[in-house]
Amino acid sequence: MSFGTYARKVRDGSLPYGRRVNALAGCVQRYQPLGFLATFGYLNHVAGAVRRDEIALLRALDTLTESRRLWLAEVNAYAARRKQAKRLGWRTPRSSDTDPTLQLYWYGDSQRAATFALGFLLKKPDRIRHADADVIRLASSVLEAGGDVSRVPLEQLSALRKRHLQLQRTSGWPNVDWPNWHKANESLWILHQISNATS
Repeated sequence: MSFGTYARKVRDGSLPYGRRVNALAGCVQRYQPLGFLATFGYLNHVAGAVRRDEIALLRALDTLTESRRLWLAEVNAYAARRKQAKRLGWRTPRSSDTDPTLQLYWYGDSQRAATFALGFLLKKPDRIRHADADVIRLASSVLEAGGDVSRVPLEQLSALRKRHLQLQRTSGWPNVDWPNWHKANESLWILHQISNATS
């Protein structure tokens, strides 16, 4: 089912409440800018206890729908820019023109959502067990600073990202070095959230 179909089920007061909560999970499955569990957790954080409170459930759906609407607008704008560029003979996107389908972050309040996602990840070490210890320490310092960019060593962030991008490249497909691949990807996801939390 589509995001819209699930959203209609969330709003349908004639359905049993549990089915409406499951429909919200279906919406999150279709649009999960922070990953499924962190996105669902963030909705509970900003909207309230969606499993028990109908007002919170509807507020969570509105929050998710608005972020998705902003994301879709960016996706459409990117598609229009690429179409125009191709007409002019520019087949390869410029490095400054990033594809929003590849840039996962919360549209609308990315700093607050990324800060939540960092806290969520650090409380669930099994989800980041392969991540680099330096990356985890940096994430902890970002949380302690409340996302205050002036208190975060951005040169360290840049160096860590460069190191893990290299690790990702050297451990990738087709001959995957799984331990290093997991280390690179988990670390890069955390670094991505750090970037959003400090922007």
